[in-house]
Formats: sequence, C-alpha cells, structure tokens
Amino acid sequence: MTTEHDQKDAKEQLAFIRSIMDDSQKVLADNGDGFIVWGILILLAGLSSHIFQAFNLQQFIGWMYLIFVGLGWIYMITLHKKAEKYAIGNPMTKKIIEAIWTAVLISMTILGFVGAASGTIDLEHLTAVLYTALGTAYYLQGIITGKAWVRNLGFGWWLGSVILYFISGPAAGILAAAMMIGLQIVPGFIFNHQWKAQLSED
Repeated sequence: MTTEHDQKDAKEQLAFIRSIMDDSQKVLADNGDGFIVWGILILLAGLSSHIFQAFNLQQFIGWMYLIFVGLGWIYMITLHKKAEKYAIGNPMTKKIIEAIWTAVLISMTILGFVGAASGTIDLEHLTAVLYTALGTAYYLQGIITGKAWVRNLGFGWWLGSVILYFISGPAAGILAAAMMIGLQIVPGFIFNHQWKAQLSED
C-alpha cells in the first residue's frame, strides 16, 4: 500500500527529473562560437587545398591541414574554455555534451591524419568519413537536449556523407562546402542567437 511519504518521495523525484529535463532544454553546449570557428577553419582548409593543387603544391596540403586543425584545437583549449563559464543549463548535461564533442573531434583528427597518412582511408573520400563521425555528435546532442532540429542535423550529415562516398572532384567539394556552411556554420549562429536570448532572460 502506497503511503503518503512514498507519494511525497515520488513527487519530489518527478519534480527533480522535470527540472533536469527543463535545464537540458536550455543547454546549447556553448555560445555557438565553436561551431562557427571550426566551420570557417575547415572551409579555409578546403579552399587552400584546391589552391595548392592548382599550383602543384600537393606535398604541402597535409601540413596546411595540420595548421588549420591545430588552430582549431588551440581555440578549443583557450578561448572556448574561457567561454564555458557563460554556458547555460544543467552542468552534468553540459559535461556529457562536451565529452561527446571532444571524443568526436579527437576521432576525426585521428581519422584525418593517421588514416590518410597510413593510406588506410582513400583521400578522395576522407571528407565522407569525417562527416559521418560529425553526424554522430549532432545526433547525440540533439537527443540529449531534446532539440529535434539539432538531432536532424545529424541525419543531414549522414545523408550528405553517403552521397560523398559515391562522388569525387568538384561536385564533392561543392557539396562538402555547402554542408559545412548549412549544417555547421549556420547552426552555430542559431546557437549564438538562442544563447544570447536565454542569457538575457536569466
């Protein structure tokens, strides 16, 4: 038989769960700058790669990517870390999202440099492999925060990566750039807008 004490405990637990869910709805991972910075760096790296190829400087492309990715990681461990104190929402949820993105970025770095250097991954379709991993981070963040549109970005990355597995050349470059702008940089600005709006409310 359910006692009044048990009912009270159940209500308190339900209220606690609801508060976590409400906080999770506010979590934006950060203010969106990380999405924008990484997106711009990858776009610049892709553009530089085409320029290097046009001038027959292919031997320097790997080093060029190393510089851009290095800049991304420097940003992550400096300016991005400082901005985390302004993040909104449940601290545990933010830690989970941060762990997901850190794991995916490390995996992408290994796939990009070790996979390419070892010859295990075909350079023509390396972007498809990296975008597949990127879709995982968006999907998980969307599920954790209860934001369907962020989860759907994951589906967008996966669908685009499937197409990239079957095409190459200029068409692949255009699609890859369009995905980076539409699924990474634009969402970054949306995150930033939502972050500012939530910050002003709090």
